[in-house]
Amino acid sequence: MITKTNFIDGMQCQRCFWFKYNNYKDSKDDDPLAKQRKKDGEEVGQKVKSIFPKGIDIPFLGGDYSKMHDLTLKAINDGEEVIFEGSFLVDGVFIRVDVMEKTPNGWNIYEVKSSSSLKPEHKEDVGVQWHVLNQIKEISLQDAYVIILNKKSSKKDNYQFKDFFKKEYLTDKVKDNQKNISEALNNLIKIASMDSPPEIRKSSHPKKNQKCSFQEHCWPKVSDSKDSIFKLYRMTSKKKLEFYNKGIDTLNKIKNPSDFSDIQKIQIKSTVNDSPIINKDIIKKFISTISYPISYLDFETYTEPLPSFNNQKPNERIPFQFSLHIQDNESTIIDSESDSIEFLADHLKDPRRDIAAALLKEIPKKGTIITYHQSFEKGVIEELAKFCTDIATDLRALNERIVDLKDPFVDGGYYHPDFEGSFSIKKVLPALCKEDENLNYDNLNIKNGGMASTTFRNLKNMDDNETKILREDLKKYCWLDTYAMYAIYKKLLSI
Repeated sequence: MITKTNFIDGMQCQRCFWFKYNNYKDSKDDDPLAKQRKKDGEEVGQKVKSIFPKGIDIPFLGGDYSKMHDLTLKAINDGEEVIFEGSFLVDGVFIRVDVMEKTPNGWNIYEVKSSSSLKPEHKEDVGVQWHVLNQIKEISLQDAYVIILNKKSSKKDNYQFKDFFKKEYLTDKVKDNQKNISEALNNLIKIASMDSPPEIRKSSHPKKNQKCSFQEHCWPKVSDSKDSIFKLYRMTSKKKLEFYNKGIDTLNKIKNPSDFSDIQKIQIKSTVNDSPIINKDIIKKFISTISYPISYLDFETYTEPLPSFNNQKPNERIPFQFSLHIQDNESTIIDSESDSIEFLADHLKDPRRDIAAALLKEIPKKGTIITYHQSFEKGVIEELAKFCTDIATDLRALNERIVDLKDPFVDGGYYHPDFEGSFSIKKVLPALCKEDENLNYDNLNIKNGGMASTTFRNLKNMDDNETKILREDLKKYCWLDTYAMYAIYKKLLSI
């Protein structure tokens, strides 16, 4: 049976659809952020009911899709005018409609999303619902909408949930897309009957460059080796597959490296020779921009679809933690026992004012602020400045002192084969600092920003003992981010 969910997967990639349809493990299922987004979507789906008149809910009955279909038709025939989670099974295709609203001219259907913008897949999501509903004689359709969150609306004292929702009219686009929807469904029905996945990776979004969640099942085995063509920096998956299909599966099979960008040439040469490539002039140029005291700074943030605090917008980025290592001068040595400055907000309060004040109090008034991927930290500080208008000037002054530790690597100052085409701190750090066991994220209970974000959001649901343990885990994770920056910069100095 084809569901609305795996239909959307099939519109992205027909091979992914085959794996999903045949119950292969989806790596997204283990992603804490993906789990949180699913939970958020369910919460938004419940809250959106408040903007409609009282309606009837169609329960989810496990695998009894026919029973859910019959219950929905009964509600329609009984004269219900608002139906939540209307369920329909037609020709082996099963859909659940978030909201159905009867009007004098027919039924309006609404798909509810926890995002703050309209996305291409939303049109396809509503499109397959329209396709199925059009085949049911009891239903005459009027209009189709997607309900998203209104990112311009912020919480006030007397807010109502309807203030956070925004209806996007999609009827014309959905109708115009019905031929494509029908053809895609027919194709997926054929693929569902196949004993093995189709060879061709056919997508309705051929230019979309996204991480495949079935990579371990779907992609060539060579794709995970450091010399794989699939590890080439800044190249779309489609282009990598073109190389692979021509027999160029590893970087040493590339005949004309001159056709590639400068950083790709460096990666190819370094990987093929299994040796780092160093450009001291680039490293020196970066170091020349640094002045003491150096402040190594990292933030952790979260977003939530429905705001908890006044003057907070749906899905607004909220900083809740920072770590700060300070190196006073060249002779200052920082190690795992050195003092660092940490801030972790009260998880029951709006953290923005407190974190902004703590940052200005603790960070030195002069010197360079080193971050890794500076656009993130600069963006957080700018958002804090907009919220804390009385100290905005001082906050924005911090951004003028920020430099990005990633720059000398992206610019070609140092490339190591173990980077595997990535300049994330999780790749750069172990390649440069293998000897320091304190610089290993695998030793931590919280290993990445996604885990940190979801952990902090869920603290309000924990008991005191769990909260104490998890807050310590959060501190250890954020501490490592800034200690890692010091270790990387120290390595650049030694080079």
